[in-house]
Amino acid sequence: MLTKSYPKTVTLKDGTSVVIRPLAEGDFDQLFAFFEALPDEDRIFLRHDVSDPQVVRKWTEDIDVDHVIPLVACDEDKVVASGSLHVIQHDCMRHVGHIRLVTARSHRKKGLGGLMTRELVALAEHRNIEKLQAHVIHDNVGAVKMFETVGFETVAVLKGMIKDRSWKSRDLAIMINDVANLTQIMEDWLQQSMLPGFRAPGGGM
Repeated sequence: MLTKSYPKTVTLKDGTSVVIRPLAEGDFDQLFAFFEALPDEDRIFLRHDVSDPQVVRKWTEDIDVDHVIPLVACDEDKVVASGSLHVIQHDCMRHVGHIRLVTARSHRKKGLGGLMTRELVALAEHRNIEKLQAHVIHDNVGAVKMFETVGFETVAVLKGMIKDRSWKSRDLAIMINDVANLTQIMEDWLQQSMLPGFRAPGGGM
């Protein structure tokens, strides 16, 4: 499916064209530059230390789409968003996937996050995943509202699960949605979000 469906050129709200495609082995420099340019307050909540080039290099060299399907959005030769669908391998949870997404601040509030989410949902549907989960900092109101807008529901809040750079405890929200509901909801939401007067509910998307 990845070979047939990508690369895909999409147009953002401001008229910018970006290309969404799978992460490739030769993408290390662009991907590392993307993560390096993220502000500290964005990077601190990522699951891995993306300031370590070896971490990022491993992602570009050990691509295994049976376990993780990585996508990037590129504006010319720059990566401006990185998203991934993680497939849970345990027998009793093979129907569950996990999405992760981060967007460059220069490309937020332009619909890119929604477009990337739509692609991840389509990949989940193709893999017969029935439920998707997303983990969000609970007091990141914008991100929580964005996921709620497309039908995700907060099913648990883990108190003090995350520490920021000042070692302050932050709560982690676990949000869930059914893939069968998401496909049409995403299409309807994207049509509205691309209208000129629409204000996206979250800055991170």
